Amino acid sequence: MHVTLTSRSLSYVCAAAFLSVLCLAVQPAGATKYAGEFMVDGGGARALAMGGAFTAVADDPSTTFWNPAGLTNITKRQVLLMHSERFGGLIDRDFGAYTQPVSWSLLGGTQGGFGISFIRLGLDDIPLTAHLTAQLDHDHDGVVTDEEALGLTGGPSLFDLRDQIRYASDQELAFFVSYGEHVGAWRLGGTLKVIRQDLDEYSSFGIGFDFGVLRPHVWRNLDFGVKFQDLTTTYLSWSTGTNEIIAPALIPGLAWRQPLPSWKADLLVAGSLETRFENRREADQYWIGSASANLHLGLELAFSRKVFLRGGLDSGWNSENVTAGVGFKLSPLTVDYAYAGDTLDIDELTHRISLTAAF
Repeated sequence: MHVTLTSRSLSYVCAAAFLSVLCLAVQPAGATKYAGEFMVDGGGARALAMGGAFTAVADDPSTTFWNPAGLTNITKRQVLLMHSERFGGLIDRDFGAYTQPVSWSLLGGTQGGFGISFIRLGLDDIPLTAHLTAQLDHDHDGVVTDEEALGLTGGPSLFDLRDQIRYASDQELAFFVSYGEHVGAWRLGGTLKVIRQDLDEYSSFGIGFDFGVLRPHVWRNLDFGVKFQDLTTTYLSWSTGTNEIIAPALIPGLAWRQPLPSWKADLLVAGSLETRFENRREADQYWIGSASANLHLGLELAFSRKVFLRGGLDSGWNSENVTAGVGFKLSPLTVDYAYAGDTLDIDELTHRISLTAAF
């Protein structure tokens, strides 16, 4: 069965989605700060190199995360694989996506795309010492001080008990199923995501939904996009009986595409504003009340659509917010590399590599 959307009804759909995010935002939802944070950087080295300003770009397999409406730009089957490491390989982060065009439609549109993807973050060998509290708490006040842990108060030290330390792994996984469709001048898309986290014997499970809109050439070469992230609010239920809430986020974006024929090149300039309602305050770039926002800016210069130079600013104006990267396309393969600065001020940079194959 096909349902045809007129331009007016499509405007109602977009307005309703926008209003639903605002209504959820002003409610005292009790959102948990930084819940599901492992998903924030999305996937793909190209998007990271452009400062995360990808909402209105969304034209490669990583669009399953950044804006599922971009699946309408997919003309071939594609696979994207990405890997990055931090803290000397202690933390591994992987992203994978498969996308393809489809001949069927759900909204009566003319062009559709389907994709599946995942994000995985793994941290191994986490030391657990809570079960050693009784042996280290020499004065029996219920608190293990630094002096007690070092054995300076007459009892055994943590080093003495090193053989009794337990080690656990933290595995965080998100699985996405996405669909996008071209309806008139608009492109719409949605993503159903399933989240699973495991830490030692504890685990959590959650389901969420993202909705995306793209409007190419809203004015000349200017494209508009918006992602309604966790539109219905995402609940993470832990085996301990506690729950975490991922509040809705609103991420509008713009992208300007400018051909440079004299250089045999194309320039892409993009920006997006990641807006949240979790009372993050100074933790984000801009804030007022419980609302906060981070600005993402990026550009890409493509030479003959085979060699790509990229740069951006991710949530700030300082050197640690600078991103950069390069890409090389040797059909059917594209290799992308991205660099991101030390945003946590811990002398730790991010390097990300992704490989895309079209077939």
